Amino acid sequence: MSQSVTTHREDVLIQGEPLAALVYQPEQIFADVVLIHGFTGSKEDFSYIGPLIAAQGFRVLTFDNRGQHESGYSERINGYSLPSLGRDAYELAGYFNLDKPHLLGHSFGGLVAQQAVVLYPDHWSSLTLMCSGPQGHSNWLEDPQFRNLSNETKIEVWEKILAPHRLSHPRFELLRRRWTASDANSTMIYRDHLRNEQSLIPAIAENRLPSHVIYGENDDAWPLEEQNQMAEKLGAEITVLSGCGHCPNEDNPPLTADSLVAFWEKTGN
Repeated sequence: MSQSVTTHREDVLIQGEPLAALVYQPEQIFADVVLIHGFTGSKEDFSYIGPLIAAQGFRVLTFDNRGQHESGYSERINGYSLPSLGRDAYELAGYFNLDKPHLLGHSFGGLVAQQAVVLYPDHWSSLTLMCSGPQGHSNWLEDPQFRNLSNETKIEVWEKILAPHRLSHPRFELLRRRWTASDANSTMIYRDHLRNEQSLIPAIAENRLPSHVIYGENDDAWPLEEQNQMAEKLGAEITVLSGCGHCPNEDNPPLTADSLVAFWEKTGN
Protein backbone atom coordinates (compact mmCIF):
# COMPACT_ATOMS: atom_id res chain seq x y z
CA MET A 1 0.00 0.00 0.00
CA SER A 2 1.44 3.34 -1.03
CA GLN A 3 1.98 5.92 1.70
CA SER A 4 2.27 9.69 1.58
CA VAL A 5 5.86 10.92 1.88
CA THR A 6 7.35 14.04 3.42
CA THR A 7 10.79 15.42 2.58
CA HIS A 8 13.25 16.93 5.04
CA ARG A 9 16.45 18.73 3.95
CA GLU A 10 19.12 19.53 6.57
CA ASP A 11 22.78 20.54 6.81
CA VAL A 12 24.41 18.34 9.44
CA LEU A 13 27.81 18.66 11.11
CA ILE A 14 29.57 15.32 10.63
CA GLN A 15 33.21 14.97 11.65
CA GLY A 16 33.09 18.70 12.36
CA GLU A 17 32.14 19.69 8.79
CA PRO A 18 28.72 20.19 7.14
CA LEU A 19 27.03 17.62 4.92
CA ALA A 20 23.80 18.28 3.01
CA ALA A 21 21.31 15.52 3.80
CA LEU A 22 17.83 14.69 2.54
CA VAL A 23 15.30 12.35 4.16
CA TYR A 24 12.20 10.90 2.53
CA GLN A 25 9.85 9.95 5.37
CA PRO A 26 6.79 7.68 5.07
CA GLU A 27 3.87 7.82 7.49
CA GLN A 28 4.72 4.38 8.87
CA ILE A 29 8.30 3.11 8.82
CA PHE A 30 8.96 -0.53 7.99
CA ALA A 31 12.76 -0.14 7.75
CA ASP A 32 15.48 2.42 7.05
CA VAL A 33 17.68 2.86 3.99
CA VAL A 34 20.84 4.89 3.21
CA LEU A 35 21.58 5.69 -0.45
CA ILE A 36 25.08 6.89 -1.50
CA HIS A 37 25.48 8.59 -4.87
CA GLY A 38 28.17 8.09 -7.49
CA PHE A 39 31.09 10.06 -8.92
CA THR A 40 30.31 13.78 -9.54
CA GLY A 41 26.73 13.01 -8.52
CA SER A 42 24.57 14.25 -5.66
CA LYS A 43 21.63 13.36 -3.45
CA GLU A 44 19.36 14.46 -6.31
CA ASP A 45 20.39 11.31 -8.19
CA PHE A 46 17.79 9.60 -5.98
CA SER A 47 15.05 12.22 -6.30
CA TYR A 48 13.06 9.88 -8.59
CA ILE A 49 13.40 6.63 -6.64
CA GLY A 50 13.61 8.09 -3.12
CA PRO A 51 9.90 8.96 -2.86
CA LEU A 52 8.90 5.67 -4.54
CA ILE A 53 10.89 3.68 -1.99
CA ALA A 54 9.58 5.74 0.92
CA ALA A 55 5.99 5.28 -0.26
CA GLN A 56 6.47 1.55 0.38
CA GLY A 57 7.39 2.11 4.02
CA PHE A 58 11.14 2.72 3.94
CA ARG A 59 12.62 5.87 5.48
CA VAL A 60 15.27 6.97 2.98
CA LEU A 61 18.39 8.99 3.82
CA THR A 62 20.65 10.34 1.11
CA PHE A 63 23.26 13.09 1.09
CA ASP A 64 25.91 14.88 -0.95
CA ASN A 65 29.31 13.28 -0.49
CA ARG A 66 31.81 15.58 1.19
CA GLY A 67 32.97 18.39 -1.12
CA GLN A 68 30.20 17.68 -3.63
CA HIS A 69 27.26 19.92 -4.56
CA GLU A 70 25.79 21.37 -1.33
CA SER A 71 28.08 19.62 1.18
CA GLY A 72 30.98 21.62 2.58
CA TYR A 73 34.55 21.34 1.40
CA SER A 74 36.79 19.40 3.76
CA GLU A 75 39.77 21.09 5.40
CA ARG A 76 40.95 17.86 7.06
CA ILE A 77 43.98 16.07 5.62
CA ASN A 78 42.08 12.82 5.09
CA GLY A 79 38.61 14.29 4.73
CA TYR A 80 38.18 12.90 1.22
CA SER A 81 39.62 9.46 1.96
CA LEU A 82 37.29 6.50 1.45
CA PRO A 83 37.35 5.53 5.17
CA SER A 84 36.29 9.10 6.01
CA LEU A 85 33.43 8.91 3.50
CA GLY A 86 32.35 5.58 4.96
CA ARG A 87 32.33 7.15 8.41
CA ASP A 88 30.17 9.99 7.04
CA ALA A 89 27.46 7.49 6.04
CA TYR A 90 27.62 5.78 9.43
CA GLU A 91 27.47 8.99 11.47
CA LEU A 92 24.68 10.49 9.36
CA ALA A 93 22.59 7.37 9.91
CA GLY A 94 23.18 7.79 13.63
CA TYR A 95 22.29 11.47 13.56
CA PHE A 96 18.87 10.69 12.06
CA ASN A 97 18.36 7.72 14.43
CA LEU A 98 18.09 5.17 11.65
CA ASP A 99 17.62 1.63 12.94
CA LYS A 100 20.21 -0.71 11.39
CA PRO A 101 19.56 0.61 7.87
CA HIS A 102 19.96 -1.12 4.56
CA LEU A 103 22.88 0.42 2.66
CA LEU A 104 23.11 1.11 -1.08
CA GLY A 105 26.00 2.55 -3.06
CA HIS A 106 25.66 3.57 -6.70
CA SER A 107 28.83 3.37 -8.84
CA PHE A 108 31.56 5.26 -6.87
CA GLY A 109 29.12 5.21 -3.96
CA GLY A 110 29.57 1.44 -3.92
CA LEU A 111 33.20 1.91 -2.91
CA VAL A 112 32.06 4.22 -0.11
CA ALA A 113 29.41 1.73 1.01
CA GLN A 114 32.00 -1.04 1.12
CA GLN A 115 34.14 1.07 3.43
CA ALA A 116 31.15 1.70 5.71
CA VAL A 117 30.45 -2.04 5.91
CA VAL A 118 34.06 -2.96 6.69
CA LEU A 119 34.38 -0.22 9.32
CA TYR A 120 30.98 -0.78 10.94
CA PRO A 121 29.95 -4.36 10.04
CA ASP A 122 27.21 -4.69 12.67
CA HIS A 123 25.47 -1.43 11.79
CA TRP A 124 23.78 -2.46 8.52
CA SER A 125 20.97 -4.83 7.61
CA SER A 126 22.21 -5.40 4.07
CA LEU A 127 24.51 -4.10 1.34
CA THR A 128 23.37 -3.28 -2.19
CA LEU A 129 25.91 -2.42 -4.89
CA MET A 130 24.18 -0.78 -7.85
CA CYS A 131 26.13 -0.51 -11.10
CA SER A 132 29.30 -0.68 -9.04
CA GLY A 133 32.33 -2.91 -8.68
CA PRO A 134 34.93 -4.26 -6.28
CA GLN A 135 37.91 -2.05 -7.09
CA GLY A 136 39.42 0.70 -9.21
CA HIS A 137 40.69 0.56 -12.78
CA SER A 138 43.90 2.38 -13.71
CA ASN A 139 42.71 3.21 -17.24
CA TRP A 140 39.49 4.91 -16.17
CA LEU A 141 38.56 8.61 -16.22
CA GLU A 142 41.21 10.14 -18.44
CA ASP A 143 38.59 12.49 -19.87
CA PRO A 144 39.60 16.07 -20.76
CA GLN A 145 37.61 17.66 -17.93
CA PHE A 146 39.84 15.96 -15.37
CA ARG A 147 43.08 16.81 -17.11
CA ASN A 148 41.97 20.43 -17.49
CA LEU A 149 41.17 20.78 -13.79
CA SER A 150 44.90 21.06 -13.23
CA ASN A 151 44.98 24.52 -14.80
CA GLU A 152 41.39 25.71 -15.24
CA THR A 153 38.51 26.40 -12.88
CA LYS A 154 35.48 24.15 -12.74
CA ILE A 155 33.39 26.89 -14.35
CA GLU A 156 35.84 27.11 -17.26
CA VAL A 157 35.84 23.34 -17.69
CA TRP A 158 32.04 23.31 -17.62
CA GLU A 159 31.68 26.02 -20.26
CA LYS A 160 34.41 24.71 -22.59
CA ILE A 161 34.06 20.93 -22.31
CA LEU A 162 30.95 19.72 -20.50
CA ALA A 163 28.09 22.10 -21.27
CA PRO A 164 28.11 21.66 -25.09
CA HIS A 165 27.46 17.92 -24.69
CA ARG A 166 24.74 18.32 -22.07
CA LEU A 167 22.50 21.01 -23.56
CA SER A 168 19.67 18.55 -24.25
CA HIS A 169 19.91 16.83 -20.85
CA PRO A 170 16.62 17.22 -18.92
CA ARG A 171 18.55 18.04 -15.74
CA PHE A 172 21.05 20.39 -17.35
CA GLU A 173 20.76 23.03 -14.61
CA LEU A 174 21.37 20.47 -11.84
CA LEU A 175 24.44 19.13 -13.68
CA ARG A 176 25.82 22.64 -14.09
CA ARG A 177 25.11 23.68 -10.52
CA ARG A 178 26.64 20.68 -8.82
CA TRP A 179 29.71 20.49 -11.10
CA THR A 180 30.57 24.15 -10.52
CA ALA A 181 29.72 24.07 -6.79
CA SER A 182 31.81 20.99 -5.99
CA ASP A 183 35.37 21.15 -4.72
CA ALA A 184 37.77 20.47 -7.62
CA ASN A 185 40.15 18.83 -5.16
CA SER A 186 37.49 16.35 -4.04
CA THR A 187 36.61 15.58 -7.66
CA MET A 188 40.22 14.71 -8.47
CA ILE A 189 40.70 12.67 -5.29
CA TYR A 190 37.50 10.71 -5.94
CA ARG A 191 38.67 10.08 -9.49
CA ASP A 192 41.90 8.65 -8.09
CA HIS A 193 39.92 6.40 -5.72
CA LEU A 194 38.08 5.02 -8.76
CA ARG A 195 41.39 4.35 -10.44
CA ASN A 196 43.38 2.91 -7.54
CA GLU A 197 41.10 1.44 -4.86
CA GLN A 198 41.78 -2.17 -3.87
CA SER A 199 38.95 -4.67 -3.42
CA LEU A 200 37.28 -5.06 -0.03
CA ILE A 201 34.95 -7.79 -1.26
CA PRO A 202 36.80 -10.67 0.50
CA ALA A 203 36.52 -8.90 3.86
CA ILE A 204 32.84 -8.11 3.28
CA ALA A 205 32.12 -11.71 2.26
CA GLU A 206 33.53 -12.92 5.59
CA ASN A 207 30.87 -10.89 7.42
CA ARG A 208 28.08 -12.75 5.57
CA LEU A 209 26.00 -9.60 5.33
CA PRO A 210 22.99 -10.09 3.04
CA SER A 211 24.07 -8.57 -0.27
CA HIS A 212 22.50 -7.52 -3.56
CA VAL A 213 24.21 -6.71 -6.86
CA ILE A 214 21.90 -4.81 -9.21
CA TYR A 215 22.70 -3.22 -12.55
CA GLY A 216 21.21 -2.16 -15.86
CA GLU A 217 21.62 -4.62 -18.70
CA ASN A 218 23.28 -1.83 -20.70
CA ASP A 219 25.61 -0.56 -17.96
CA ASP A 220 28.73 0.64 -19.78
CA ALA A 221 30.70 1.92 -16.78
CA TRP A 222 31.45 -1.21 -14.76
CA PRO A 223 32.12 -4.47 -16.66
CA LEU A 224 29.10 -6.74 -16.24
CA GLU A 225 31.31 -9.80 -15.88
CA GLU A 226 33.11 -8.10 -13.00
CA GLN A 227 29.82 -7.31 -11.29
CA ASN A 228 28.70 -10.93 -11.67
CA GLN A 229 31.99 -12.20 -10.24
CA MET A 230 31.65 -9.78 -7.32
CA ALA A 231 28.14 -11.08 -6.64
CA GLU A 232 29.39 -14.67 -6.66
CA LYS A 233 32.13 -13.86 -4.14
CA LEU A 234 29.60 -12.13 -1.89
CA GLY A 235 26.98 -14.83 -2.29
CA ALA A 236 24.75 -11.96 -3.37
CA GLU A 237 21.43 -11.90 -5.13
CA ILE A 238 21.73 -10.50 -8.67
CA THR A 239 19.13 -8.31 -10.38
CA VAL A 240 19.54 -7.24 -14.01
CA LEU A 241 17.28 -4.33 -14.97
CA SER A 242 15.94 -4.56 -18.49
CA GLY A 243 16.39 -1.50 -20.72
CA CYS A 244 18.53 0.35 -18.17
CA GLY A 245 22.10 1.60 -18.32
CA HIS A 246 24.50 2.86 -15.67
CA CYS A 247 21.83 4.96 -13.92
CA PRO A 248 18.71 2.77 -13.58
CA ASN A 249 17.57 5.12 -10.82
CA GLU A 250 16.92 7.62 -13.62
CA ASP A 251 16.36 5.28 -16.60
CA ASN A 252 13.43 3.44 -15.00
CA PRO A 253 12.68 4.63 -11.45
CA PRO A 254 9.62 2.42 -10.79
CA LEU A 255 11.40 -0.78 -11.88
CA THR A 256 14.50 0.12 -9.89
CA ALA A 257 12.61 1.09 -6.74
CA ASP A 258 10.45 -2.06 -6.83
CA SER A 259 13.51 -4.29 -7.36
CA LEU A 260 15.32 -2.73 -4.40
CA VAL A 261 12.29 -2.91 -2.13
CA ALA A 262 11.72 -6.57 -3.04
CA PHE A 263 15.22 -7.43 -1.83
CA TRP A 264 14.94 -5.37 1.35
CA GLU A 265 11.56 -6.87 2.23
CA LYS A 266 12.99 -10.37 1.92
CA THR A 267 16.02 -9.42 3.98
CA GLY A 268 14.04 -7.83 6.81
CA ASN A 269 15.51 -5.51 9.43
